[in-house]
Amino acid sequence: MTLKKTLFSVIAAGVIVSSAGIAAASEDNITYRKSVMKAVGGHMKSIALIVKGQAGDMKDIASHATAMAGLAKATATAFPEGSGPMDGKTEALLAVWEKPDEFKQVTMAFIAETEKLAEAAKSGDKGAIGAQLGALGKNGCKACHDNFREKN
Repeated sequence: MTLKKTLFSVIAAGVIVSSAGIAAASEDNITYRKSVMKAVGGHMKSIALIVKGQAGDMKDIASHATAMAGLAKATATAFPEGSGPMDGKTEALLAVWEKPDEFKQVTMAFIAETEKLAEAAKSGDKGAIGAQLGALGKNGCKACHDNFREKN
């Protein structure tokens, strides 16, 4: 084999290995994001069930709300470049990356609403918790799902 062919083969192999690593990283970022969102949904559902008196115990709401506030902060970095619909199976729309300022604004609202929920949960007041849960759903969750998440 000539030097040119050998060099080309080495470069081509490097590109293939590098591409495989990038694809794996993209899928890992998407899997991480899905896990965070699933956990958020679990806490949200748990709080709703407790507030409605259908399941759980009021003493557990603060734990759920605090965990959700922490997860909300994690969403700020859960959408890195290379983890969009072109990079793997995700419900995130391309708008996340095309409109980063709008997406950041919605993410910050989500974080703020979960922090308010964590504060309301400390009070133990079902009315205040329920009202803030509604505000979170409208201003945090729905605001993002309407514009930045694939419709199911």
